[in-house]
Amino acid sequence: MSVTCVGLVRLFECSDCRSKLSDGYTVKAETRPVRVALLTEIISPYRIPFLNELASDERIQLEVFFFSTTEGRRNWRIQWEKIHFQYRILPGFMVAQRYQGGPIFFNPTILGPLCRGKFDTIICFGYHHPTIWMALMWSRLSRARTLLWSESTLRDERYSGRVVQWLKRYLLRYFDGFVAAGAAQVQYLRHLGAARDHIWVAPDAVDSDFFTTQSLHYWKQKTGIKQALGVEGPIVLCVGRLLDSKGIPELLDAFEQVSLQCKSTLLLVGDGPDIVRYQEECRKRELTSVYFEGFQPQQQLPRYYAIADVFVFPTRSDPWGLVLNEAMCAGLPVICSTAAGGGTALVRPGKNGFLHEPGDVGALRRYLLTLLNDSNMRSRMGAASREIIMDFSPQKMASGFVDAVLVHHNRDHDCN
Repeated sequence: MSVTCVGLVRLFECSDCRSKLSDGYTVKAETRPVRVALLTEIISPYRIPFLNELASDERIQLEVFFFSTTEGRRNWRIQWEKIHFQYRILPGFMVAQRYQGGPIFFNPTILGPLCRGKFDTIICFGYHHPTIWMALMWSRLSRARTLLWSESTLRDERYSGRVVQWLKRYLLRYFDGFVAAGAAQVQYLRHLGAARDHIWVAPDAVDSDFFTTQSLHYWKQKTGIKQALGVEGPIVLCVGRLLDSKGIPELLDAFEQVSLQCKSTLLLVGDGPDIVRYQEECRKRELTSVYFEGFQPQQQLPRYYAIADVFVFPTRSDPWGLVLNEAMCAGLPVICSTAAGGGTALVRPGKNGFLHEPGDVGALRRYLLTLLNDSNMRSRMGAASREIIMDFSPQKMASGFVDAVLVHHNRDHDCN
């Protein structure tokens, strides 16, 4: 957050002119679809199924505004043919970077399409982009209702100085409602001052049908795939960016101890700025059963989930962790850090996996050995993962957003 933010916010500082939600929430009977603008960073393959579901609801008319097609940390291949919602990629540029190199975008032309679109509701993914500050200013003038879509949690490893915390609380005053991914995100919003009855939950989801069916397809080819990769024994899988904040150093420490007691393989799928350092570390330690598979497109990930026996996500900080959803769709038991925003929502300790504190190498080692040495437990927990993840679908996620959009609200500003 910068001084620029304060200047922009002051332009609409009059609290009496803010949109207000009604005291009693009721769904408003609309004679026409509610026009909704959703502002988000980039075209993520993981969001397309959810956005398709949201756009298919006849009660709303959705247009998605992307700040950029992609950004430097991502190697995703966008399947344009799968996009079935109306969207626009705004011209703009990255003005700064934040935690883990996340971009901060400024798209100065945002006001034009917002003005022409005559939107009833504007959904903003986060509040750290100048583009969103401009959208908030416009919402005060147009009387459009604003919703903040938040994935942040209290466990995020981000700068949380007093000035930044004050700015966050200040900005939250200018949103009429909030959409949270889960309980951890609700807790974060409540911490910043959001009223509980102004928060709707839309659990994060992936294309569950795709990951379920494709992992089953590749599971039938499991022996051949393992032979092609040159791996054997039980397989521990970790998918994600390879950097320290994802808990890779402690995973390597734990697996080094595990490999001395149980013949197994660790597959690391992903790229990142620290991959060369990790490879060198494995060579020094003679960890020959650690395989670096590099970045894999979404279409190839089910091959790895299908041959894995345990999925591990030891992150030190993560808003949710959609790879947890994917692994559970594939029927895997999961070992997850409590720092993952989706950890407590998805992992039921003792039922479909285990939770551990971030950085706890000892707990990580114990849970890996427990699962690697008990195939019956792995099967039982994997089946439980499939059952649990059924409640985390793109349809359910879209439903949470629709509920937030359709709730009755007072569009009139009282500036007298």
